[in-house]
Amino acid sequence: MDATTVRCIVLQHADAAAREALTRGLSTLGRVEPAGSLPHALELTALNAAACLLVDLPQERRERTALAQIAAAYPRTRVFVFAGALPFEAVRELLRAGVRDVLPLPVDAAACVDAVRDALVADAAVPGRLRGMSLAVMAGKGGVGCTSLALNLGAALASHGAATVIDADAPPFGTLCVAGDLDPDGTIARLVRRRLPIEPAVLRQSAAAHHAGFSLLGLWSDPDDVAEMESAVPAVLDACTALSSFVVLDVGRPVLAAQRLLLRRASHVLAVTTLELAALRNLRQLVETLAADGGAHAAPAIVLNRTAREASYGAEQAAGALGRPAARGRDRGAAPRSSSIRSRCGRRPRR
Repeated sequence: MDATTVRCIVLQHADAAAREALTRGLSTLGRVEPAGSLPHALELTALNAAACLLVDLPQERRERTALAQIAAAYPRTRVFVFAGALPFEAVRELLRAGVRDVLPLPVDAAACVDAVRDALVADAAVPGRLRGMSLAVMAGKGGVGCTSLALNLGAALASHGAATVIDADAPPFGTLCVAGDLDPDGTIARLVRRRLPIEPAVLRQSAAAHHAGFSLLGLWSDPDDVAEMESAVPAVLDACTALSSFVVLDVGRPVLAAQRLLLRRASHVLAVTTLELAALRNLRQLVETLAADGGAHAAPAIVLNRTAREASYGAEQAAGALGRPAARGRDRGAAPRSSSIRSRCGRRPRR
């Protein structure tokens, strides 16, 4: 996990007093999410991409199977089981389910917290755990080319590895699917409402494949989806970066808390603007606002998307107004290069 991520620890234990003591101790390691049952614990693990899951030993076979499915879908989640004496068959079944740690009963809260801390430190030190790069594209106002840039980035990055483009513009204003001439099988918000695990295999089935080489997903489609999706953002990004080497997020103008959370968790952020006065002024205000309230963990890279219309400023004046230089894109009226969406898809996407 990166330094900006607060670990989520899901805890389910039948004994109320022990559960309270564990919650106090584990809160020093991360955010503790208590669960009243194993299904609830597994749901919280899926929605939060939890770093650690602590549960009572499942008594029913179907519950042990569900635990195994979660362990397989979230290999970065460390699973602990509370149990007393264990017969050999139970040990073998737990190992097959991906459970490597058993905490003895009755619970010793301090010892359990130490065991969890040691496991999390050891997991963080394991080399070679790769995850994809997430790249968020935002703007201070609409119409500056966010969607076009996101689609072209998806097509360009697809030649270097698996790429997924996600429409994260505020619902119902996202136009990524329309611009890409695609209709994904539902949205990620629909998966959350159906209580499906937010895991790579599920997202792969829901994504639409673009013939430019990338996959496309919609984060949401209705304003009512927003409240449910904010808590699911960490799990969505973890699953997408496990699914693809490159994840491009078309955030648009980040007016929602869930969008700003995406910006905080993204590996890199691109801020798109044109040379018009309103676009420059809005973008500078947006960057300053995000920095003040703990927005993107690094200053976004400014991308200057030039247009054929008469501009309010020149490129050098824009750099002065923004307080930093900008990377320059092509004029909108210019013919696209061979790596563009137009050459791969037969036409240039709408803006």
